[in-house]
Amino acid sequence: MNPSKRDVLLALAALTTSAALPATAQTAAPDLSGGRAIGQAYLSANPTTDLVALRNDLLPNGFDANAAPRLRARAAADFRAARVFIFKGWRLSETEARLFALLT
Repeated sequence: MNPSKRDVLLALAALTTSAALPATAQTAAPDLSGGRAIGQAYLSANPTTDLVALRNDLLPNGFDANAAPRLRARAAADFRAARVFIFKGWRLSETEARLFALLT
């Protein structure tokens, strides 16, 4: 089964807080360059972004059991409100783009 883009986004968000990862995953070195490129593009377009405030807004309790459903709901609301960020043809919700910004 291939993960959806949304699942990948949520996994990347989890990588921003090592407490969310099992000990075995913490030793692996995943390639986050694609996610970081999106995050850098978002930050370039939004240079006043405060990453600490952003993390507190998106993941106030880290990537806990409530984070994934809450982030999915926020992403869906972004799309309904046309709050999107486009990166190389990808249409991401503002929430998804902001999650990538946390990888930078």
